[in-house]
Amino acid sequence: MRAISALLTALALLGLSTPVVVARERAVAPGCSLLHVTSTPGTPPALRRVTLPGMTIEALPPPPGSVEALGYSAAQGKAYGLSNTGTFPFRESRVITVEPQGSTHDLGPLRHRAARMPPPWAVDIRAGAIDGDEWYLVAGHRLYTVDIDPDSATYLAITHVTWLAPWLVPLSVGDLAVTSDGTLLTVTTNYQHETVLLEIAVDDGTVVGTEPAALPPARYGAVVITDDGSRYAVADNVAGHSRFYQVGADAAGTVELARGRPLHHNDAAGCLRSEPQPPPTPPPSPTRSRSPSRPPETTTTPSSPTEPPPVATTPSPPTNTSKWSSTPRQPHSPRPPDTSAPQSRAPNAPALPTPPRPRPVRPVATETKRQWVLATLLLIIGAGVVLRRLR
Repeated sequence: MRAISALLTALALLGLSTPVVVARERAVAPGCSLLHVTSTPGTPPALRRVTLPGMTIEALPPPPGSVEALGYSAAQGKAYGLSNTGTFPFRESRVITVEPQGSTHDLGPLRHRAARMPPPWAVDIRAGAIDGDEWYLVAGHRLYTVDIDPDSATYLAITHVTWLAPWLVPLSVGDLAVTSDGTLLTVTTNYQHETVLLEIAVDDGTVVGTEPAALPPARYGAVVITDDGSRYAVADNVAGHSRFYQVGADAAGTVELARGRPLHHNDAAGCLRSEPQPPPTPPPSPTRSRSPSRPPETTTTPSSPTEPPPVATTPSPPTNTSKWSSTPRQPHSPRPPDTSAPQSRAPNAPALPTPPRPRPVRPVATETKRQWVLATLLLIIGAGVVLRRLR
C-alpha cells in the first residue's frame, strides 16, 4: 500500500508541473513594439506604442508638432524624426529624438555638408529609416544620408545625396524600412494603380527589386520590418478608414490587423529594444537553528589596589522647574491689554503680488529678416507683373 500511494503522489505532482512549463514558454515569446505617430485633419498629432502581432496599443505623451521621417536606432535606444514648425514660407524643420516612453528632445536643424547638392526643403521630407549610424531621408527626387553618430564631427549633418530613379520620382514614397540586405523597402502605387513593394539601393538610388503586394491602392505612410522579417504597412485612408496590414508574400498571407479613422499622415518605427526583465526572486532559504553563541570575551584591565573605589554621588535637584516636575506651577498673571496702534494690514493677510517683470524683447534673427525681405520682393514683383498685364 505504501508503494501504491507513493506512485500516485508522484503522478499527481508530474501532472501539476506540466502546465507551468508551457506558461513560462509563452510568457517569454518575443514580440515587436513600434512607435506610431498619427494625425487626423484638424487635430494635433498623437503618439502611441503598438505591440505586434497582438496590436496592443498604449497612448504616449503627444509630440510637440508633426513628425516625419521617423526611424529607430536600436544601438541608441531611441528614434529620430523631423518636426515641422511654423507656416509657409517660414516653415522650419528640426531634428527631434523620441524615447520609448514618449519623451522628445529638440536637437536643432539639419546641417548640410554634401557637395554640389542643394539642401532639402522641410516640406519635402516625408520618408525615413535608420541603419546603424546612417539616417536615410527621401525628399522630392533625392535620397539623403544623415550621420547620427553622436561622437562624429558630422553629427546631424547630410553627408551624401543621390538621385532616385527617374521613373520613381512621380510615385509616392510614404516611408522607408531597411531590409536584411541593406536596401530600403517602400510601399507605393504604380501607374497601373497597383500596389507594389520596391527595394531601393542606398548608394545610387536605383530600384533593385519589385514585388507585387496584395494591398489596396493608397498612400502608405508607415512601413516597418520586424526582427523576424515580418513586414507591416499602415494605409492613411482606404474606403474611409485607416488600415494596419501585415504584408505577406501573397493574398493569403496578407492580413488586416486593425482599422480606424482616416488619417492625414502617419509614420512608425521599430522594433523597440526590449527592456531587461528583473531577475526572479529566489525563494527564501530555510532558517537553521543555531546554538546559542558564546558572548565575546572582553579583556578588562584590573584597577590598581591603591585606587579608591568610586563613590556614588546623589545628583542635586535642578534649579529650573520642567513641565514634568512635581512642583506646582505658578499661575500666569493676566496679560495687560495691548495699547499699541493697530497695524495697517492684518498679520494673516496674503502678501501683495510682486509686479511682473517686463519681458525682454527678443531681437529678430538675420535669417528671419532675409525671409521677410524675400517675401516682400516676391510680392512687389508679382504686383508689377499684374499691373503690366492690366495695361
